[in-house]
Amino acid sequence: MRVVRIVTRLNRGGPLRQLCALVPGLARRGVTGPVLVGEPAAGEEDASDDLARLGVEIARVPGLARGLAPTHDWRAFRWLLACLRRMRPDVVHTHMGKAGALGRLAARAAGVPVRVHTFHGHHLSATFPAGVLARGAERLLGTVTTCAVALSPLQRRDLVVRHHVLPDRKVAVVGPGVDLDAMRAAVDPARVLALRAQLAAPGRRLAVWLGRFVPPKDPRLLVRALRILEEDGRRPVRVVMAGDGPMRRAVMAEAADLVAAGAVVFPGAVASPASLLAAGDLVVLSSRSEGTPIALLEAAALGVPAVSTAVGGVPDVLRDRQTGLLCAPGDAGGLADALATLARDPALRARLGATAQREADGRFGAARLVDETLALYRRLLGLNGGGPPGGG
Repeated sequence: MRVVRIVTRLNRGGPLRQLCALVPGLARRGVTGPVLVGEPAAGEEDASDDLARLGVEIARVPGLARGLAPTHDWRAFRWLLACLRRMRPDVVHTHMGKAGALGRLAARAAGVPVRVHTFHGHHLSATFPAGVLARGAERLLGTVTTCAVALSPLQRRDLVVRHHVLPDRKVAVVGPGVDLDAMRAAVDPARVLALRAQLAAPGRRLAVWLGRFVPPKDPRLLVRALRILEEDGRRPVRVVMAGDGPMRRAVMAEAADLVAAGAVVFPGAVASPASLLAAGDLVVLSSRSEGTPIALLEAAALGVPAVSTAVGGVPDVLRDRQTGLLCAPGDAGGLADALATLARDPALRARLGATAQREADGRFGAARLVDETLALYRRLLGLNGGGPPGGG
């Protein structure tokens, strides 16, 4: 089976980590084909070499980038069309908005029999005008889509029931997965000790926030929650807000008093996220919009309990009071209370972390992701005894 995968960009976020688990795993099962990658924005990292080091063939798509740019978009479409006509794959599988639009249209024009698109986030829920435009575009693209992949049952409900962008028969749920064995192997015990010595503070538990400083991750909510704890005289945690992004400088300026008080530290992008997660007593997410955050999966595999806002696919991954604590999105007080509760209760942390770790491999591992994705491709190609679904 030959599958061509098209992705808008590859920074070190969740989609890249999923592809690092999925594409080599599928190759071992006889599924071959390149990953076609767009161009990173100015100043944005490009981590496509992470895939290349795993033996994945990478090709750059000229003109493919985020944002609306008709001249570049037309160039990318023509390049993709010529490439797909030459390669004649069985399946084209797209990821992210721009690659999803141009890739599915080019695949349909090239006569590719199966066109699959994975929704990695909940951008369709955005407010006017972005959300309205995105929903309208996806309804049109649905006519050339054989199957859409949702990362969680909640995301499937959004696509089918809430936003009406696709019929139920065209949506499959394949939860995210990562190479948990490789991630655990990347944990360096000496580095973990060094990080704790560098970042921990006496009398405070170490909490890790790991992500890009962008509006959907809502880092300002976490800053507000920490300020509530400081002003109340509750000082149970020091939070490491690790990562980079366009909001980082503004958030650091807003949190200057908390930095001085020892409540938060901003180390920037980290070279060893696995060791940083392992160094933490808990993990925290403050997002207002999510697909299924990979940091929660990796924390679970390491036995680190989490506090998170209940957005997107998070409740399908983190079960409240069983593998972590949930609070409402945008609720700084609720997030502060959850942080304080978990930080001050070592027995609760141990119980939640142990349960999360026991379940991690079966729920979030690479093998399950590969098995379910391959089964989906075979079904769509009619290789399991039935014909492919309709999709135009």
